[in-house]
Amino acid sequence: MARIVNEPQGRLSFGEEIMAEFAKNRLPDYISVALTPSIHGKDGQIMEFDMLIFVPHMGIYILDIKNVTSFAYSEGTYRYVYSDGRSIEASGARRQAGLKQQVYALRDYLKEKFNITPLVYEFECFPGLRLKGFDSRMLPPDFDTRHVITMDDLDDELGFLRKIIDCTIDQKAFWANDTFEDLSDKDVHDIFFFWETGIKLPPRPDRPPVVFLSYNRMNNEMSKDVQTILEDRHAFVWRAPKDVPAGRDYFPNEMAAIEECDLFLILLSSSAQESEEVRKEFSKAVELNKTIFPVWVEDISDSDINDYYRLHLAKYQYRVMPKIDYDVISEIVATAKQAKKDNDAKLIRSTP
Repeated sequence: MARIVNEPQGRLSFGEEIMAEFAKNRLPDYISVALTPSIHGKDGQIMEFDMLIFVPHMGIYILDIKNVTSFAYSEGTYRYVYSDGRSIEASGARRQAGLKQQVYALRDYLKEKFNITPLVYEFECFPGLRLKGFDSRMLPPDFDTRHVITMDDLDDELGFLRKIIDCTIDQKAFWANDTFEDLSDKDVHDIFFFWETGIKLPPRPDRPPVVFLSYNRMNNEMSKDVQTILEDRHAFVWRAPKDVPAGRDYFPNEMAAIEECDLFLILLSSSAQESEEVRKEFSKAVELNKTIFPVWVEDISDSDINDYYRLHLAKYQYRVMPKIDYDVISEIVATAKQAKKDNDAKLIRSTP
């Protein structure tokens, strides 16, 4: 369960109670959550938040929680119906401006108080609203479901965590020209200590490793099986096309995901080694000096390997797995965990 590391300021709303229970009972314990915190902005004004989620080595997620049970949209204006029967109208531009204001206020605060510049992301959160079965054509053009959390996302904690990771990858691509630094475990401790929670936090468990899965569509079924088994063993697996946001260009999202991953897992076959897309992904992983784990998913001899991979795989010990082999799976998981530890060690900032 996630760690709730402060006492909420005042009584929680209907939606905040739902999210607090979800965090305590469903989210893993490497995550820290602050309920209804507030900060002093540059202009001296107090900025209040509904919930902040801190994920070491990924970022801070602002949840703007709305106690909405239904909404309607017409000509640029939203009409929200709240759990207490009230209805409020707001423009889409005003909605987005409020979220961005929170993001910039928190970034400025962290820079001023702690001299850190972690990535900060925003989500609109509707814990009393379901979108399953809702005609997506009826959604407003600026209602970006990648940055919206609804009751549907609370049905499955893995789905919720996947949405966070997808948002991280998407936003890293969006903010590619900005400079950010890693949010370390120590940073999270320092922030909450400064807020005088009075809670002494024990050492934190590690977050799961992130695996980028590169494959050719001819090996689609094997790739899905590998993803399922690795996620059952608590690894996050990024796999196209499922993890490419609708309407977005594949290439920049794939490149951002490779940069984010701890382990690059490439499933090779006679068709995969001829794939230009697989080759581009592999080349990017090599360029970034990623830990690479090659697996041939069909019986292969050295003479069957083409010149490109015979040259570039020479320094990697590959495995052959024409069908699921749990010894190989265990080796992949162990390699991913070690790669994650190595990456985290590089990211820890030196303490003066």
